[in-house]
Parts: sequence; structure tokens; C-alpha cells
Amino acid sequence: MNISSLNKVVASIEGWMATYFHPPFDGSGGIGGPIATYWASSPYMVGPYVMNSYGLIRGLCARAQDDNAGEARKRAEQLALYYLRSQDPTSGFVVCCWGEDPFAGNGLVQQASVVAALWDLHRTWPNREVARAAEKCWQSCLTNPSMRADWTTHNMALRACEALILGIQARRDRKPSPQEKVILQRVGRQVAKAQWGETSPMAGAIPQSLSDDDLIMPYQGKCLYPLLALAKFLQNPIYLDMARRLAEFIGQNMRIAGEDGPLLCGKYRGEGEGLNKARRLYRFRRVLPFLEPKLRRRRQGKIARWSLNPWPQWLARGLDTARGFYHLGQALEEPRYVSLALAMVQKALQFQTPLGGLRNTLGFFGEDPESIGGLVWQDAVAVPRWNSYAVQFLHELAAGTPVLEPIRPPQDLKDVVALANNKRLVENVDELCLVDGQGKVSWRIHKGYRWGRPFRPIFQWNEGASFAGRRC
Repeated sequence: MNISSLNKVVASIEGWMATYFHPPFDGSGGIGGPIATYWASSPYMVGPYVMNSYGLIRGLCARAQDDNAGEARKRAEQLALYYLRSQDPTSGFVVCCWGEDPFAGNGLVQQASVVAALWDLHRTWPNREVARAAEKCWQSCLTNPSMRADWTTHNMALRACEALILGIQARRDRKPSPQEKVILQRVGRQVAKAQWGETSPMAGAIPQSLSDDDLIMPYQGKCLYPLLALAKFLQNPIYLDMARRLAEFIGQNMRIAGEDGPLLCGKYRGEGEGLNKARRLYRFRRVLPFLEPKLRRRRQGKIARWSLNPWPQWLARGLDTARGFYHLGQALEEPRYVSLALAMVQKALQFQTPLGGLRNTLGFFGEDPESIGGLVWQDAVAVPRWNSYAVQFLHELAAGTPVLEPIRPPQDLKDVVALANNKRLVENVDELCLVDGQGKVSWRIHKGYRWGRPFRPIFQWNEGASFAGRRC
């Protein structure tokens, strides 16, 4: 892979993301766009979501030793200024940081990602105000009741551990306090106990959470890098072996996903007689918490088989997993993981839009796009959040070359995608809109504004998440 051309690719993605900047349009007002955790309303609520800036900040920090690093620092600090401006000074929360639905609570992975980005920035280019904001935000992750349950979701807890490690490394002493060490070890044990053993057909996989055994592949990949960070920081090879076994599981299932290139596939779901009843019984853990381990083992014991839905296949979002493969391959001196990561990058770049963003998925609603006559708009749209993850990894790959300024798309450039049901997705530097078969606009996002225009009552929409439904 040509690193020089890769540098231009990441500059073009950053340039496209800049079209979603909010006032004052320099990054300090945040980055808007479709919100991937709330699809049905994402064309309506398009405010500056915190995850859209996360990967850009961390990716630019990886360029600190490169030529033109001053430009990288300026951009990273401008983007971080949005976090500082939008942080509640009392609670430490950063607004637009919900987990699932806008204005309905805060998500641990979102708040922890803000912490990680701020500590990475402070560690690279020290700034007291950035450090104070990171510390306040971290305390909210530990103490806020709305995020307490999120610590049982393994990828969220591991991202929080990664943020904690970055915070410790940013201090002068670089040693964890007893409380910090307890947090890291507790999460490590929790995930180690949850990981399926060698005798399971899902060997190496990590269930979504203590209350949900589903294996959602992007969240599997999300665990790779934090496990590696735990292994390095705690100097414990157990976590490195866990990451290796998880990587083997993901890699095998990527081959299932398609023969034309390595794409991250959809989801495994457990099935079996009596499983639904066991899931309902598991709810008693809320009344009798001491029964939780027993009820969980009973539920897992009812899984007789696993069904795989290979759709959707993830494009931009898959590069977060590719990043885990790449760094794990370097740590293990295992070239096949590095090669797989780079192959994932090459495949995802085949789906770069004319404006620069990477498209979202193939088969968003869990079925082959050819069976419904093509992609849906959720497939074709480039989502700032997942592109932010891609920018982080691409910057890390491009480290060692001069930092380029973002390459903004020309004003007259337009991306038009033909979709299923004779619809079209149209994007230019100023707006993104969906046009129906009669040529009428179903919704329009005016970039740089906090609200889109849905053109019909939101409660009549049926355009929910790709993984609909919750259990327990």
C-alpha cells in the first residue's frame, strides 16, 4: 500500500468531514451529520455528535513527529475545543453524548471516548485545561447512575479502560492508583470470564454484554485494541492471548462474509429450546443480584446452535476492527494480521464517495441488497462517526510522512446514488437529501445546521437500526 497516496486519502476524508462543521466552521463548533445510533431520526437531528470528532483528534495526535505537525496540533486543538465548550462544568458530561437515543441519557463509550481523545491530546501536546476537562469527564463515567449498567457491556467497559490507561500515561508518575488498578483488573476479569472457550463453536468470541449473548461483529472488533492496551499496560500476557483468540474468530468470519474481499459481516445470534424462557428468568438478577452468575450460566447453557446473518457488511466502520488487527499483528509479530488490516483498508476505500467520505454498509437491514433491488440510503450514506474511526487509523498508517491539510471537495461536486425502490441519495458540499421515485425530496440535511427537514411525521417512519430489538 502506497503511504503517500494514503496520506491524500485521509486528507480527502477530513475535507469531506469539514463540510459538516458547525459554526464557526473551524471544527470548534463540532461536526454534525447523520447520527448512526438513531437512524430513524438522523435526518432530523443532525447536531454536532461528540463521536464525530473523536477519531480525528486521536489520529492527528499520531502525527506529532511528522513534518507540518504544527498543522496537526492546530486542527486537533480546534476540534477538542468543542468538547471543552460543551462540557457541563458541574457534572463533567459533554452534551450530544447519548448512547442510543438523543437526549435520553449518556453512553459510557461516548463519554469514555471523549476522555480518551482529551488525554491523548494532553499527552501529546500538554494543556492544563484539556487535562481538567478529561478528569471531570472521567469522574462522570465512574459515578453517574445512567452509565452504571454500561460497564457490563464489554466493548464499552474496554473502551473506558483504554481511556483510563491514556489518562495514567499522561501523568508524570505514569503509575495507576489502587482504585485505577482495581478498575482495570475488574474489567479484565469480567471480559476474560465472558470470552467463549476453545470447546465452544464460537471460540474466542466475546458476548455483547453480561445480559446479551449476541455476537455483533463490529463490537467484537472494537474489543481488539483495548485488550492489547490492557496487555501492554498491566504486562499481563493473558489479555494478549485473549486478543489473539478474538482476532482468529473475527478473521474466520470475515472469510464467510464474502469472497471478493475482507469485509466485516453482521451478527451471530444464539438459538435453542428454552432459551427465551432462560432470558426472561435472567431479569430476576435485578431483584436478586447474587443470582446473576447462575442465571447467566443457565441462559448460556440453553444455546444449542448459532445462526449467522452475514448482512450488513461494514465498510467505514470496519476500519476500527482493521486498526485492532494491525496493532495486534505488530505486537505479536504476526504479518497475516497486518496484511488482513491493510486488505480491509483497500476494500473499504473502494467505497469512497466522490466527496471523500466512506460509505456505511452493504445490506443494512440484514438482507442481500440484490434481493431488494439495491442499496438503501443507510447503506450509501457516509456517516461522520464511522469515518472518524477510519481517519484515526489512516493517520496512524500515514505517520512518518508530511501532514497534509484537509482536501475539501469542489463546490460543484455532486454524489448521486441510485437506491432500491427507485430512490436516490444526493450529496454535495452544502446538503444531503433523499429523493423518492416521483422526484420528491423525502428529507434534506442542510450541512452546518443542527436540524434537518424530514418532510413527514417522524413517528410514521420505519427506518430503525440495523440490529433492531433489545433483550433484558
